[in-house]
Formats: sequence, C-alpha cells, structure tokens
Amino acid sequence: MKNNSNKCIRSLTLVLILLFLCASASAHHGNSAYDEQARVTVKGTVTEFVWTNPHSQIYLDVKDKNGKIVHWGIETNSPGILTRAGWTRRSVKPGDEVTVILCPAKNGAPVAYIGSGDPGTKVIFADGRELDFKDKTAQ
Repeated sequence: MKNNSNKCIRSLTLVLILLFLCASASAHHGNSAYDEQARVTVKGTVTEFVWTNPHSQIYLDVKDKNGKIVHWGIETNSPGILTRAGWTRRSVKPGDEVTVILCPAKNGAPVAYIGSGDPGTKVIFADGRELDFKDKTAQ
C-alpha cells in the first residue's frame, strides 16, 4: 500500500510541476497588458535600445501635452525576429529622434508594445526612414 501511495504522490507532484511550468510559459508570451486593437503615436528621443532575448526594449523620453518629459518603455520582438525584419543592434541609437506607432498599455502607463504580431506598429526616424517588422527573408 505504501508503494502505491508513493507513486500517487510522485505523480501528483509531477502534474503540479508541469502545470506550474505551462502557466509560466503562457503568461510570458501573452500581450494582455497592451491594447493590441489601438494604435497610438508618440514622438521622442531614444535614451536606450536594449538588444536582448527574449524581448528587445526601446526607451524614449517623450514630452507630454504640458511639456513634461515622460519616460516610455517599449517592448518589441527578440533579436532573431528583428534581424529577419532588417534591424541590427545599431538600428536605434540614443539621441535618435523617432516617432513610434505602438500598442499602448491598457492601464495608461507609459509602456507599450510594437512588433511582428501587431500590423502598423513601427519606428519612423526624423529623416523618414522606417523600421517595421515584416520578415525580409520570407519569399
């Protein structure tokens, strides 16, 4: 009887671990914090571009309607996806003046998402160059 009890405990433990891991993976890949139906345009100065997995980040200083500087954090795709779209780690540099069309946070915080899953999101430079998320390697 003790052997069956141990098997049951091990099985239950395994199921709980798998549920925990699946929930963590699912939570990581969701964009539920962002309004993916909305598109908002912000214009500002890049302060940092972080080229890292799992998601690269663009940080901007944006003047609000009262002239106050608001620090924005914009999450985007992984370097692999960005590379296929023609980006490099030097595509966006501190000091660049950019306009970003983005999916804003649902809670109104100055955070957003831009990326391959959200058509129309992109970075537009002062000279008119654009970075989008279309896969340039696809035929």
